[in-house]
Amino acid sequence: MKKVLFIIIAVICGAQAVTAQIKWMGIEEAMRKQDSMPKTVMIDMYTDWCGWCKKMDAETFSNPDLAAYINANFYPVKFNAETTDTIMFPVKHTDEKTGEKVTELKPFINPQTGNRSSHLLAQMLLSGRMSYPSTVFIDFEGNITPIPGYMTVESLEPILIYFAERINKYSPWDEYMQCFNAAFRPDIDTTDKFDGSINWMDFNKAVEKMKTQPKKLLLYIYSDWNTSSKIMLGGSFKEKNLADFINENFYAVKIPYDIADTLTIAGKTFVNETKQVQHPHQIVLSLLHPDYRIPAFAIFDEKATHPMFVQRGFSSYSTIEKLLTYFKDDLQNKGIDLQKYYDEYISTLQNKK
Repeated sequence: MKKVLFIIIAVICGAQAVTAQIKWMGIEEAMRKQDSMPKTVMIDMYTDWCGWCKKMDAETFSNPDLAAYINANFYPVKFNAETTDTIMFPVKHTDEKTGEKVTELKPFINPQTGNRSSHLLAQMLLSGRMSYPSTVFIDFEGNITPIPGYMTVESLEPILIYFAERINKYSPWDEYMQCFNAAFRPDIDTTDKFDGSINWMDFNKAVEKMKTQPKKLLLYIYSDWNTSSKIMLGGSFKEKNLADFINENFYAVKIPYDIADTLTIAGKTFVNETKQVQHPHQIVLSLLHPDYRIPAFAIFDEKATHPMFVQRGFSSYSTIEKLLTYFKDDLQNKGIDLQKYYDEYISTLQNKK
């Protein structure tokens, strides 16, 4: 079984991972930092009497690779669910007069009713399900996701990636985990669901072929050090129905974001000015400006005259197929607004979480 985080940390954090420890902070400090520099808050909800909490501290959070990844991608918080401190926490609500969403700092206390009285903020963050240990994630938009139970490094790592790379915003958990397991833990998947194979083509050859055999072009942009890229290549694009759909309806091309080749499309030539690793290619800068999130994919029209659409960040197989169907069926020419089409789809995904 592949150790995903070990590979990531070796690239991102280098030798720092060897001795890394999680830089825990208070929840008030974490929320202030999130407000000024957006990053997901990760909360370890524990109690002093919880044996499994101590075990998770000793065997999971003590892992230096895991610690380095958490420090790099989260504001980590240690929260004693039975603390008696008064805590100021930002609460979002809708103003009754203006109808606008506002954020207000409100005090939360421990009512100290009986033995093992839980703090009111802990009750809110855990939705009243007082289970320890629990790990709570608060994303940029203030969405709170509590996950109960003890976790090993192996069980925690896909969850961390899910929130750190903002996959939670666009993909339901179950589908993400299918893709994750297909990419990194193929021994878990005993079905043939992910045995598809896309006929990836050379960029310039695909563009040349479009001149005589018109077909829309799917361009996938990835990075070797980006986990979401690996999950899409080893999971999303390996889903059999999607692979067959792409092979039938599109020319498929994949390029690393720092490809050194000279690429020509729509009468324009794009190069990697330095031809160095980790320097973005001109076509990548052009397509993704001003939001350079990777992985990404773009769809070009049959004549390769212009990009019709660019999607940034991780996409599951159902999301990719939904978007490709829109352009395959030319729904933009049938009065169907892409943004409304996509928003309605994302809304259904949110309801599945």
